[in-house]
Amino acid sequence: MIEIIILIFGFFVAWNLGANNSANCVGVSVGGRILDYRRAIAMVALFVLLGAVLEGWKNMRTVGEGIILPGPSGLNPLFLYPQAALASLIAAAVWMFGATFFGFPMSVSLSTVSAVIGAGAALNFAHPGAAVELNYGRLIAIAISWALNPLLAALLSFAVHLIVSTALRRIKNLLRFNQILKLLIILSSAYSAYVLGANDVGASVGVLYAFFGWPPQLVALFGALALAIGAFTFSRRVMVTVGSGIARIDPTTALAAQLGAAITVWSFVQFGMPVSTSEAIVAGVAGAGLFKGAATVSAGRLRQIGATLLVTPIAVGLLSFAITLLII
Repeated sequence: MIEIIILIFGFFVAWNLGANNSANCVGVSVGGRILDYRRAIAMVALFVLLGAVLEGWKNMRTVGEGIILPGPSGLNPLFLYPQAALASLIAAAVWMFGATFFGFPMSVSLSTVSAVIGAGAALNFAHPGAAVELNYGRLIAIAISWALNPLLAALLSFAVHLIVSTALRRIKNLLRFNQILKLLIILSSAYSAYVLGANDVGASVGVLYAFFGWPPQLVALFGALALAIGAFTFSRRVMVTVGSGIARIDPTTALAAQLGAAITVWSFVQFGMPVSTSEAIVAGVAGAGLFKGAATVSAGRLRQIGATLLVTPIAVGLLSFAITLLII
């Protein structure tokens, strides 16, 4: 019975990923009126699937196997203690859904990693004799990547804006200018969706991978399908926030923000570091917006979103810790 419940909440986490994080790929494009909503979501579904199947295993293994060290038995604690796996999924899903409902961009990577940490800490507290410990070396590396992620995304987005705007100014034909820019933004959105699949789908289903032991590609396919359903059914609220609530976005800014954030996140994926695509895209929009001047960036909205992202690891970790102790 608990296997079915774990599967349902695993689906719900990935559904929330689609409802919330699909805006990271195309929110700035929709906000800049480059793509309409339905076409944007269809493109997200296709390229997320590719990213999840081809590279999702990198973060999947980090979340499922790299955060909590196995005890003397050598078995994965998320398999040995199903209640801990369930508690981490419940905590991540509840937090993600709350953020999505109120229209806040939220990181499934921050949520799932923090939830697994909370569950691992609860296992260590409740069963000290089981010798279940957190992998502190890996956690330090993840924390460093979380700190670097927004800084690199903002810098890269600013640089992309500088390069692209300089190159496009050389095109004198207005029609050709618009055609090239639109094509670049569509390609950037597709790449961003691929990165979302590689980074976030892998992180969102890491607990399922650890518990069920299915092949990584099968788990990634499950997560990608759940994400697609979430994107089609409930992503509009967050897309409005990302697309127009952070900065006044023109097409060049949209391109720079998407590409800078996507390159940053993909780079961390190669090291198995699940970072926040939400944090990267918010920083990317801010960095690209600063190219036009600080007045174009909504400082209040940035502070509000930034505070939410900072609170997430603590809140989700504590929630997962409490739920694990309650049901174990």
